[in-house]
Amino acid sequence: MVPGMRRGTTDAVVSKHLRLLHDRIRDLQLILTGRGPIIVPTVQEEVRFREELREADLVERGLTELLPAFWRVTGTSRRRVGLVAEARVLVRLRALAATLALGLEQPESAADPDRLAMARALFRWAEAALLPFEFDDNELLPGGALRYERIVAYAMFGQRWGSI
Repeated sequence: MVPGMRRGTTDAVVSKHLRLLHDRIRDLQLILTGRGPIIVPTVQEEVRFREELREADLVERGLTELLPAFWRVTGTSRRRVGLVAEARVLVRLRALAATLALGLEQPESAADPDRLAMARALFRWAEAALLPFEFDDNELLPGGALRYERIVAYAMFGQRWGSI
């Protein structure tokens, strides 16, 4: 369980991202079988789509096989959560995936390349999912972008920086 978060919130965020991942996998499978919105992908596009499908499979397995060993998640929640809660869970998911990957890379750990690949893919997924919340420290963020700065600050440090 994520410290400081309700189990339902964590499960809702993981479930949401699992649904997004399943949708992307379905889209990639349709494209690669010729039934998708792209009629005939080029050779380079097909290679890229196959790599993306392999990565998505690793992330799915990481969310359904690795994560439940550390957090009690079902992956079936339909509850909606706010952006702050989502960012907090994603930051903790990224930290967990990084810790797992580093632990599995140690020479004294049992060699398990499959779990290592899942942990690395999970880290990359969480990193990409956090991109809408990221900002440059040296950049002034006008208007609505300031809201994301506050969301990220709250997610990372647990402090309230005004109303969001």
